[in-house]
Amino acid sequence: MAPLKKKPTDEYRVPSLAEADGAYADLLAKRMELEQRYSELNTQRSKLLSEIAAAKAAGGKFIAPAVAQLLGDPQEGTSIAELSRQLREVATEMAHIEDAREVLFRRTAEARDVASKTVCATVRQEYQRRLSAVCEAARALEAAREKHDALLDDLEREDVRLGYLGPVRAHFTERVAYFLRECAEAGHNV
Repeated sequence: MAPLKKKPTDEYRVPSLAEADGAYADLLAKRMELEQRYSELNTQRSKLLSEIAAAKAAGGKFIAPAVAQLLGDPQEGTSIAELSRQLREVATEMAHIEDAREVLFRRTAEARDVASKTVCATVRQEYQRRLSAVCEAARALEAAREKHDALLDDLEREDVRLGYLGPVRAHFTERVAYFLRECAEAGHNV
C-alpha cells in the first residue's frame, strides 16, 4: 500500500459523497441520529438493569408509589414491575432502531451508488487529464526502454562482454503495453 501523502491546499479536491448528493447526506445524518439515540437507550437499559438487580437484592420489597402514599410510607423508589415495564419500552425502541438501521443500510448503499455517479461525473475531466499524463509518461518510458535495449542488442551483436558494463534490463516495462491497452478498453481516449 502506498504511503499517504499530505496534500497541498491548492491541489484538486474530490467532493465527498455527502457534498455530491443531498439525499446521501440526509441518510448519513439520520444514521448518526439513530446511533446516538441507540447509545442513549443502551445507557438507560444498563441503568434499569442495575436498578432491577438492586431491587431484587433488596428482596423486591419496593411497593408501588401510590400504595406507599396511601400508607403514608416514604416512596423509596420505583417498583420492580415499573422498572421492568420501562426496560421493555427501552428494549422495544432499541429493536425498532435496529430494524431502522437495516433499512437505512440498504438505502444508504443505493444512495451511495447515485452519489458516486455524481462525483465521478464531476471529476471525470480531471481524471482524464491525470490518466493522460500517466499514459504519456508510460509511452515515454516504453520508448526509452526500446532505445536502451537497442544499445544492449548492438553491443551483443558486436560480441561485447556486457559483464564489464553491468547492464540491467527494464523488464517491468513489459506491463506498460497491458496498461495502455486496459486504458483503451475502459473507454479512455488517451
